[in-house]
Amino acid sequence: MRLGISFAALAAIILFLLYIPDMFPKCSCCGKKKFKPFFSIHRVVGINPGYSGSRSICKRCCREYNIESLCDLDRLIEIRRKMKIDSLTR
Repeated sequence: MRLGISFAALAAIILFLLYIPDMFPKCSCCGKKKFKPFFSIHRVVGINPGYSGSRSICKRCCREYNIESLCDLDRLIEIRRKMKIDSLTR
């Protein structure tokens, strides 16, 4: 009886830890972890568990950078990367 309760508690904890990335996604733009209702775009892009399996963009970043899709996010990341390279070469 005691072993069964221990196993059930351990399984519940493991399941909770596996679903944390879905409950608190990480914004791909600003890097902050927020509760899921604060995200306007949340897409699964791979089968990897955790934060690397999905791409999310919070509502604040969508408004600030006028992001409507993941393609817009890719363009923004590419522009940031080029600006960083240009600033390092000067």
